[in-house]
Amino acid sequence: MNEIFKIYIVIFILSCFIYIFKLNNCIGSKYIYWTYKYMFVLLSGIFITYSIYYDNKYINNYILPILLFINIGVLLLIDMKNDMSPNYIHILSILGLIYLLIIFNYKDFKVNKGILVRPNEQWIYLYIIILIMWYLSSSKLVMLDTSKYINCLLIIYPLLFPINEFFIHRIYSLLGALAINMYISKL
Repeated sequence: MNEIFKIYIVIFILSCFIYIFKLNNCIGSKYIYWTYKYMFVLLSGIFITYSIYYDNKYINNYILPILLFINIGVLLLIDMKNDMSPNYIHILSILGLIYLLIIFNYKDFKVNKGILVRPNEQWIYLYIIILIMWYLSSSKLVMLDTSKYINCLLIIYPLLFPINEFFIHRIYSLLGALAINMYISKL
């Protein structure tokens, strides 16, 4: 993990710079909830990076689990913001997101050195399935088709690693994708 983590640190630093320089373009835009999502992913990146190097019980036990909860909740705001008539699969994915939030137990997402202490594998696999459904069934008002497929790959990518490292790889892969998206966007 050491070699890949060095790459993640570079991605993290680049994404911070890109986010800071492009933030003014996002504020007040029609994509404001995506901007919030970017901000929460960036905060997750900051805290997971800190957690890997230093032990802080508030970050490990509360802040990182709460940021995961918020990141899921923001997807519901994104759906409410976009005036659309969702298809049946998307309605199921929205109900799935609500279900994930209802059964969310922050104690399942405590970390030590960025690694989940007792990963709730059932919840993580359900999260993966529901997010893939949400991405693929989202309207074009929410995201373009290419973005849907990229997001599906990003949710599957962390499965190449041990499940207790899932959110480390998820956060850093999202940071990389968000940095590329913000760099090339014309917001």
